[in-house]
Amino acid sequence: KQAITTGGVTYREQPWHKECFVCTECKKQLSGQRFTSRDEFAYCLSCFCNLYAKKCAGCTNPISGLGGTKYISFEERQWHNDCFNCKKCSLSLVGRGFLTERDDIFCPECGKDI
Repeated sequence: KQAITTGGVTYREQPWHKECFVCTECKKQLSGQRFTSRDEFAYCLSCFCNLYAKKCAGCTNPISGLGGTKYISFEERQWHNDCFNCKKCSLSLVGRGFLTERDDIFCPECGKDI
């Protein structure tokens, strides 16, 4: 609530000291950084992904979808493109047919054995 004399930031038509404009979760300064918001609260990309992004069924890391990140979605699961591989032979299944067995995915050749 103090006066801004230099180096202010405007977010949602409100003025902020750059030192006060921080991530809601980790309190890292957001001025000059890429950030996003949810429910009017600003977050650094790392915190936003950890809190709200879907997790990859292959590596369990968040899928941000930002910057053109491509991912595969099937039923209730998602994978990074690089993680969408046959459980047995590790063949990439992007753009190919696949079979599922519980939480695992298989190429048609390896799926013959399940």
